[in-house]
Amino acid sequence: MLVAEVQRQLVDARVADRQTAYHCPACHAPVRLHRGRQVPPYFAHLPQAACGVSSEGETPEHLRGKRQLAAFFRPWGPATLERVLPTIQQRADVWIGHQAQPVAVEFQCSPLALEAVAQRTAGYRQLGVYPLWLLGHRYRRQRLNWRLIERFASWLPQWGLCLLFWDVRRACLVVRHHLRQDAVGRYWGGQRRVGNWTQFLLGATPPMARPVLDDHRLRLQWTRGLQRQAPQLRLIQEQLYLTGHHLAGFPGVLMTTQSTAPVFGQGLLLWRIVMGAWLFQGRPEITVAEVRTLSRRAYELVGGHAHGVRFQADHVLMSAQDQLLADLVAGRYLALSAQGWQVRQAPRWFRDYADWLKNNEKIKF
Repeated sequence: MLVAEVQRQLVDARVADRQTAYHCPACHAPVRLHRGRQVPPYFAHLPQAACGVSSEGETPEHLRGKRQLAAFFRPWGPATLERVLPTIQQRADVWIGHQAQPVAVEFQCSPLALEAVAQRTAGYRQLGVYPLWLLGHRYRRQRLNWRLIERFASWLPQWGLCLLFWDVRRACLVVRHHLRQDAVGRYWGGQRRVGNWTQFLLGATPPMARPVLDDHRLRLQWTRGLQRQAPQLRLIQEQLYLTGHHLAGFPGVLMTTQSTAPVFGQGLLLWRIVMGAWLFQGRPEITVAEVRTLSRRAYELVGGHAHGVRFQADHVLMSAQDQLLADLVAGRYLALSAQGWQVRQAPRWFRDYADWLKNNEKIKF
């Protein structure tokens, strides 16, 4: 910790001396001042001490980062280090006394389980405090993945759904912004370094869309994946077999290159293919309730995620559902009815990739 208590007054480790007796501001147990050439001055509990809100084992990155973050966010409001919140047994790395709503900055450098992130976030919200998570070097080295997004992503003005990283070496913010997922599940987004608060307020424009998917290569890739017994594709193919269909023979009306928020697991296209198989299983008519049930089941099958710790994604699934039904109506496969949709005809499926290839004369190699 960077701050300790002396006679009910807080003292920064940078100006502390070894002759004074210091105590933890949270549990009031004795703490010891540490100084070294490689690590900034800090306080630590004595061995065997128990503190419900202590942050022991802090790395040099974490210690330096907290001071840098306090300076970075100071234009947002009065910034103080290590604010103790006894009612929820938490200690904010940096506390920003914003007039509208206090902000608790959490600088996370070490691994943290989803449950712990959710618990801390819920604790701050309980007090009406906005939690802002920033990630250290070990997280910044990782490829963009759902574990990161689920735990730490949030919607911010001018940045969209984003992840915030703090680069201690350069003392700057790194923002992975406008996070998206292409139709086959690959994550992407923009990245920008931010040197000061003014730049952070300006935000960034969304990155350009990903290249259009190649229908031929995609079907071939899935065929080879099934031949290699790829576990995730097998689960989907097993469901399609029950409807008499093959993944690589899906109808063209189900094809899409649309990107979504990064919550569709293996991607929007696989969800549309599963829905396209399930909707036309001998039903003369499909009700709104049936569509919603099938939509949620297909979402779970492709590994979709309804929400993260900091954001909700139900509207993304609803939007995809509306678009699929609109495409099927436009293709004259469905027609609107009083209860939902009347089935006019089923889209044509091909037996497999070879059958699709033989019947598609417009493929350009």
